[in-house]
Amino acid sequence: MKQLLTLNIHFPFEEPVIIITLVLVILLIGPVFFERVRIPSIVGLLISGAIIGPHGFNLVSPDLEFSLLGTMGLLYLMFLAGLEIDLVDFIENKVKSIFIGLATFVLPFILGYLACRYLLNYEVIASWLIAAMLSSHTLISYPLLGRLGIVGKPIVTVIVGATIIADILALVAMELITNFADKGFEMDSLLLLGLHFSLLFFVVFLVIPRLSRVFLNKYEGDLGVQYIFVLVILFASAMVAYLLDIEPILGAFFSGLVLNRLIINSSPLYKRIEFIGNNLFIPFFLISIGILADFKVYLNHPIQIVFLITLVITAFAGKYIAALFTRLIFKTSKTETNLIFGLSVSRAASAIAIILIGFNMGFIPEAVLNNTVILILVTSISSSYITQRSGKKLLFEEDTIEGGSKVKQKILVPVANPSNMENLLEFASLIKVDGSNIPVYPLTIFTNRNEVRDRIDENRERITKVINSMQSDVSFEASSRIDNNVTNGIVRAAEEVVATTIIMGWNKSKTPFHILFGSVLNNLLDKTERMVMVLKTPSSFSQVRKMHLLCPENAQYEKGFYLWIDTLNYLIKKLQIKAFVDCNSTQTLEAIKHYTSLTGTIKYYDLQQQEVNQHINKHIQNSISELVVFVHSRKRTISYNKSFEQIMNASMDWLNKNNIVIIYPEQ
Repeated sequence: MKQLLTLNIHFPFEEPVIIITLVLVILLIGPVFFERVRIPSIVGLLISGAIIGPHGFNLVSPDLEFSLLGTMGLLYLMFLAGLEIDLVDFIENKVKSIFIGLATFVLPFILGYLACRYLLNYEVIASWLIAAMLSSHTLISYPLLGRLGIVGKPIVTVIVGATIIADILALVAMELITNFADKGFEMDSLLLLGLHFSLLFFVVFLVIPRLSRVFLNKYEGDLGVQYIFVLVILFASAMVAYLLDIEPILGAFFSGLVLNRLIINSSPLYKRIEFIGNNLFIPFFLISIGILADFKVYLNHPIQIVFLITLVITAFAGKYIAALFTRLIFKTSKTETNLIFGLSVSRAASAIAIILIGFNMGFIPEAVLNNTVILILVTSISSSYITQRSGKKLLFEEDTIEGGSKVKQKILVPVANPSNMENLLEFASLIKVDGSNIPVYPLTIFTNRNEVRDRIDENRERITKVINSMQSDVSFEASSRIDNNVTNGIVRAAEEVVATTIIMGWNKSKTPFHILFGSVLNNLLDKTERMVMVLKTPSSFSQVRKMHLLCPENAQYEKGFYLWIDTLNYLIKKLQIKAFVDCNSTQTLEAIKHYTSLTGTIKYYDLQQQEVNQHINKHIQNSISELVVFVHSRKRTISYNKSFEQIMNASMDWLNKNNIVIIYPEQ
């Protein structure tokens, strides 16, 4: 009996199953607790690591399984940093983004180096690495902007782009100083480093994109195989960097940038990459960093408190001076300046990576690692507070810029043809706003009442099969109706669900558009004022790389102008593609420029009516990689143009490979 009650437990825990169970319990309980006390989850995981580590309750040793899991988490964290950066936002605001990125890197770097070298008396290499850490930043408060609904504001997209510049420069600065410490600044060493970077860029930016494009297209829909392939690319890129004497985190970061354009934001694959990383790999890494922290050092060596305060003040001062400098150059408002400071002041991923590498190489003392962990705590909490406060003010200042209040998006998709059903539902999921719990409504209309019950069940099974094959995170709610004709069924269903958009499709590329939809479409447009989108979808939208938008004069005066602009903006961001706007009216072009948040990604052509057809033939290729969007209108409306309609119908005859969308704005 005594033997049965004996528990073979030793501290710190050495059995992997006990360690993993302990960490999983922390991951389960920790977020709930820290959310209640308004501490960011990343901060909570660091604190948890410190509590269970050798300097806390000594439950876990840093020398065990955490070494492997921590390395995997670090590489995954840097990979996600590259994957989540919106390259479309960066390109469209590249001038301001580059300037702010340079300011938020250079000024904190100089200030940090001077403080560490001459106030704290650290060595040159340690001062350089700490300065690189202080010059980086992580958008830890970015999710707060999503909850406020200001992610699309120009100042936010500029800061996102600036993050790319600042973090890359910080990582390159780290690579230069660690390479110098190992080999010295000899010309041969610099040339060799340049050769190694060239080889890394060749593999990551030329070989991997081509390989990934072919593989992901071939195994489209097989999420298990695709996810394993992404992991292979991630760790293979890190391994190539390691073999070339470059820090593996750079390879991981660059591989994320490369796959950025190939993995559509909010796609099922993207969601799973993000989910597994945020809930498994990265938490293990953050806890492993917390385990290394020794907060007792401030009791044994009070002088470290002075070092910590100096580091914190330098961290805040560097980013705030950069924000003020930006205000001086670009005349940003006080609220925008505070938002720049709030988003850029927090450190996490890059900061931990830089200091940890310096610590492992022996250049950074353990006290600096402790100070960095506390710095992350302080800056993360401060960033959350400043960002939320500034974001609310920005929302108040610019709450009328969208041109009116928005209604909840509801998408109705009448489906009848199994061959194009999946592409129609794919398009609906692409224009579906993230975070909304309102489903997409696939609809089938039956006009023959005989044996309709069996056909409804059969049709529902077919739709369910298509939805399951898509493996989308968007919810769908299929329904069927019995009506005298298709048009009345669609109109009544749209009224019942209060649809904002009706998506219809045809896939017979040789059938003239105006003949195929002559009766159904015209009747539908007469009987409903809602936005109608008619699609020709010979291929999946995942292969689209470019969008051409053709728009008639006076389109900006239609009631539904803002709705279709928002819809296309969202589609462009989801697919991360460039867009070209062709129009025969300068006023209409200016209106599109003013109300779209993607002006830097869009190229505009001011065309005369007789030039439109020539422009289409010259600039639009008959290819599945180019999406063509016509903004048409109902007859007897202010933007209806008979010549534009003729050009549109003529284009249908030879654009037989392109996905085509025809938009009839809400009236």
